[in-house]
Amino acid sequence: MESIVKAAKPKRLYFTDNLKVFLTMLVIVHHCGQAYGPTGGFWPYKSSIEEIIPTLGSFFAVNAAFFMGLFFMLAGYFLPGSYERKGCKALIKDKVKRYGIPLLLGLFVLSPIMMYFYYINYSGNIAVYFMSYYKNIYMGIGSRPIGFKEIIGWPEINLAHLWFIQHLLVYSVIYAVVRACVPKLILKRINIKANFSLLVGIAIITALVTAVVRVHYPIDKWIPLFGFIQAEVAHLPQYIIFFIIGIIAFKKDWFIEINKKVGYTAFLLGGIMAGVVYLEGYIPIAITNIIFENWAFYDSFMAVFLCWGLIVFFRERVNISSKTLKVLSDNTYTAYIVHFPLILVIQYGLSKVEAYSATGEFILVSILSITLTFFLIWLVKRITYPIQEVLYKKKFQ
Repeated sequence: MESIVKAAKPKRLYFTDNLKVFLTMLVIVHHCGQAYGPTGGFWPYKSSIEEIIPTLGSFFAVNAAFFMGLFFMLAGYFLPGSYERKGCKALIKDKVKRYGIPLLLGLFVLSPIMMYFYYINYSGNIAVYFMSYYKNIYMGIGSRPIGFKEIIGWPEINLAHLWFIQHLLVYSVIYAVVRACVPKLILKRINIKANFSLLVGIAIITALVTAVVRVHYPIDKWIPLFGFIQAEVAHLPQYIIFFIIGIIAFKKDWFIEINKKVGYTAFLLGGIMAGVVYLEGYIPIAITNIIFENWAFYDSFMAVFLCWGLIVFFRERVNISSKTLKVLSDNTYTAYIVHFPLILVIQYGLSKVEAYSATGEFILVSILSITLTFFLIWLVKRITYPIQEVLYKKKFQ
């Protein structure tokens, strides 16, 4: 039986580890559902089951409103401590290595393979060998093929889900440079307490900026920001604001300081707002029209309430550790990187399997994807660790 450790003020914030595990699993399930629901975006696999799961539309909307924002907030929270341990140059070097290698692997290996399978099976374009696709269609070397039917544009080069890693790299480098140039005293002047007014203030600022941005950039419109940053601009204000809030939260200890009552109230409000989205068909159309016509405000408030509500809920209820939780939390970053192609392998593998419904296939794919993602990471580490240990000993003999 696994031993469970719980402490009032642990040196390690177990609740943030567990929250990242929850968010990673939610991202996996979210991506699993893309083939079976009204995604509004692009997914490189089409289910043979023509049935669409309407509820997934609400699932996607609620998730998109908060879960990547919370990822950015957590990333911002742990960045100042990393800077203080390593300094500017070492931090940038570490982030370039940690984020840059997966980005190159994703951009030049994983993404073209995933896009090629879609191109061959669903695009309706003339079939070509992989290397021809890679050179001309994915990389855009040469002229655009005559009669080419666009999927995501031409060329098709993209980072897929690794856009998040790219943003983390850019934000981390900017933070390190700013931190090296600006005196540390700047945050000492911020004396705002972690209370409900703070949450409302964050929501208002996020909503106002988001509303202005979405006039020109609707949800699901992706652009190469500054020519190289893959970005869905509609959510960019939230990501940047939440990242900055995470940095301030670390310096001001907001994750620990925020009152349990405030956190639970936020969680309740966020849950009610999410419930309204799920129950859209049972709510008067006049109300839903107001909500969706002002979605930038609605989803900004819902995001703030859900994010801080989850932080407090996990702090109060899931501030624990165990062998299983430690394995999961240690592998969330790698799981985020590899889950996308693994989902596609599973979906293509099950494409000829008889399923009762789209719901059944979605549930099966979700369970298999979460299980195999974390299991394969654990297995690879288990196999390669002895080799790494031997190489390490030889290096320092």
